[in-house]
Amino acid sequence: MKESSLFRTLLILGRISNLPTIWTNVAVGWFISGGGWSVELLWILAGMSLLYLAGMTLNDAFDAGWDRKNAPDRPIAAGHISLKAVWAVGTLQMIGGAVLLAQFTNIHPALIGGLIFAILLYNWLHKHWAGSVIIMGICRALVYLGAGSAVIRQPTGLALPEPLYIVAFGVILYIAGLTLAARSEHLKSPKGLPFGNRIMLMIPVLFPLFGSRLLSSYSNPVKIALIVVGIFGVWSWLVIMLKALREKVPKGIAYAIAGIAFYDAGIIAFADWRAAIACLACFGLTLIAQRYIPAT
Repeated sequence: MKESSLFRTLLILGRISNLPTIWTNVAVGWFISGGGWSVELLWILAGMSLLYLAGMTLNDAFDAGWDRKNAPDRPIAAGHISLKAVWAVGTLQMIGGAVLLAQFTNIHPALIGGLIFAILLYNWLHKHWAGSVIIMGICRALVYLGAGSAVIRQPTGLALPEPLYIVAFGVILYIAGLTLAARSEHLKSPKGLPFGNRIMLMIPVLFPLFGSRLLSSYSNPVKIALIVVGIFGVWSWLVIMLKALREKVPKGIAYAIAGIAFYDAGIIAFADWRAAIACLACFGLTLIAQRYIPAT
């Protein structure tokens, strides 16, 4: 196998086009909890990135048998890389991410362990249990909470800011709805989204309201303007995403994943405007990257 071909295969396995949305999740947890621009934030970004890549890579390892029958274009099924190699790469990524977070950040150890457990549990169960979509949502929520816990630095307990818990719960429902919708992407004639699924996918429209609960130096008029702009922006993207889902499921799922960075910008704008701009940049970067590396 050519080196360039192997590199691309690894990018596809890791769904690396979606990685910027993990960075924005970290940013929300960090800045909502009162964190500033520091070296530790970079370590958290690096560690969480490796855990994300590990989860995506190992997903293909767990699903190798299913993919051979239902998704022959996936790297293992297509013969682009061996199953043993994927297990090795994913395991090394998982260990590397865990070491970085444990050694160079103040993330609560229970959240690091919980995230790793949730990633592995989802990959093991998702083809066998419909309720596993909640586990996928929990994986994302733990990224937010983990980043926040590094700021609080409490050896016991998890007294994080209330808005962060609310956002984490909303993210669980959104990701669960997204994952449910993604399960029809391989069907020749996917059915329309159930009403409950659409409601789950519309939850981010409330995220700017959650962010506005933060204590900040913004005057009331500015807060109101941020809420209005945030809700309108998120609503507009959600409409575009749902339309894409009706037309072509994979495209809609890609939009739904990229939108996570956009929603994070609507939250974090109340904590740090520079971080909000960075989140919007990550949103654009995700959409661009998805043109070259499949989102799912």
